[in-house]
Amino acid sequence: MSRQRPWIAYVGPVAFPEGGAAARRILGNAKALFGAGYDVVVVSGQRPDERGAQFDVAPGIRCVSTNERDAEHLPKALRYVRYALMGARSRQWLEAQADLPDAVILYSGYSPYLLQFTGWARRMGVPLLFDAVEWYAAPNRLRFLASPYLWNTEIAMRVLIPRLDGVIAISSALEGYYHAKGLPVGRVPPLFDTDEITATDPDPDPDGRLRLAYSGSPGRKDLIDIVIEGVLERDAGRGRIVLDIAGVTEDELRRRPPLQRRGGTIPKALRAHGQVSHARSTEIVGGADFTVFLRAVNRVSTHGFPTKFVESLALGTPVIANLTSDLADHLRDGETGLECTEPTAPALGLVLDRALALNADARVTMRRAARAEAERAFAVQAHVATLGELINTAVSIANYKGMET
Repeated sequence: MSRQRPWIAYVGPVAFPEGGAAARRILGNAKALFGAGYDVVVVSGQRPDERGAQFDVAPGIRCVSTNERDAEHLPKALRYVRYALMGARSRQWLEAQADLPDAVILYSGYSPYLLQFTGWARRMGVPLLFDAVEWYAAPNRLRFLASPYLWNTEIAMRVLIPRLDGVIAISSALEGYYHAKGLPVGRVPPLFDTDEITATDPDPDPDGRLRLAYSGSPGRKDLIDIVIEGVLERDAGRGRIVLDIAGVTEDELRRRPPLQRRGGTIPKALRAHGQVSHARSTEIVGGADFTVFLRAVNRVSTHGFPTKFVESLALGTPVIANLTSDLADHLRDGETGLECTEPTAPALGLVLDRALALNADARVTMRRAARAEAERAFAVQAHVATLGELINTAVSIANYKGMET
């Protein structure tokens, strides 16, 4: 990668470019920054592998591995100590460069990375921004008090990030919060490259079933058990629906409450694919009539934005979901997907009845609308100007702060 163009360092502890949704977030933003006139170096805290400590990822985008994550095999207490120092090696790498970046964007890392970079960036006159994609919350005060990680993120979100020169916000909730703090904010949802992700019309299911897909790692966000319950109740063994689940093995599926209540046997309406590659996940989602996921409405779902929603629409697959975050701006009921009024099995059952009643022409029309919405709202090219303007504003702010000191 040439340094003939201005460049930006995108810094964080996440693996890149194979680090799941986080890595795809960084790559999408890096491509938009490249379109705005910047080369991008992703300074990843991952361990170097057979590709070496530096390698090119895409035109104008290079990855540098700084081995920040070298303590995951240590006891918990030592991991906490090492975590508190994370970001130092990444900062040292930047210090060793002959020319400084035009800006540094931090992704994740929170307080340790912010403490490493804030003072350094001010001294060097380099704008420092944060890519805000979520706001974790504990289910109760006791769980919060018992989690140093949550203390760290709260300090970062409320105290440290407002001192920076700008924020890239994944949602309107985060945009509004940091705009109220007086920061320049660019709202950028998860992005996709229209040249890399294409939409096709899959062949109909040979058994005439409604094909649903879920892809992810069910945890605190996705209410996968409610989805499974809703599918099993509505199908009732009649062979009308099949749900492909990527990210859950058959053994894990048998242990989920809906199946435990049914004796632990996997019915024909469910197919567990286990952990799969991103390419295989894309194949499963692209071959479905709908993807489906439900989430509780809380601080986490309000401040984030589901990458799986963007990837589904980009593949031309409409989405069944309840409205969280900014989905109301993109999930138009009966056009780009079907809205579930609440995250419950009965509500999902009613939506599945509507999906089952759609004819082939209606499904094709929805696929076209889903892809069109993805290109309008989530394509890399649609956010080049937003990121370019945000960087320019952050540069001006950093220069003004430099004149003050």
